[in-house]
Amino acid sequence: MDDVERARYGMYVLLSRVFVRELEQDDIDRLRSVAEALPEPQRSMVMRELESYDPEDLYLRLRVDYTKTLIMYVHPYESVFLDPSGLLCTDLSASVKRFYAMAGYEPSLEEARVRCFDHVGLELAFMAKLVEEGRIELQYRFMREHLARWAPVLGIVVSEVASTGVYRAMGSLLAEFIVEDYRYLSERVARA
Repeated sequence: MDDVERARYGMYVLLSRVFVRELEQDDIDRLRSVAEALPEPQRSMVMRELESYDPEDLYLRLRVDYTKTLIMYVHPYESVFLDPSGLLCTDLSASVKRFYAMAGYEPSLEEARVRCFDHVGLELAFMAKLVEEGRIELQYRFMREHLARWAPVLGIVVSEVASTGVYRAMGSLLAEFIVEDYRYLSERVARA
């Protein structure tokens, strides 16, 4: 895996972890080194948060913000964003599950603690797996058919709803990264 692919893989793993469940204390301990590698303005947003609160207060603030933002107010599921009904676990979720199965990806809803297969955290983890395996065509197809159609909007909404700099930064990072990665994949596929 070259440097670009390693960076893409790392970004998908990071974003998947941030969106699939609350950060634990040890995740927060690693947040400083992760934050230093982020682009601006996300780096400054996260660093300000880290420097403004002691670790225990920050841990509690982030858990509350995750619950408020990604469980109560913003439901990070493709079906909620794209299905006209606005409901969870619709045919869109089944379509995502079929795509996973076709690619040999079998996430556990119970382990991930999510309701449906179209949760952004699972979709991002799936992209990380495809990057790790070097499956460019499938990355592009999944991005075009699923992730790029809704994740940038989710990121913008999260960045506006979140009350902490960490989740505002992760929301804007998600939006920007998915747009840029879709552009990158489009160019790679066009050249092939």
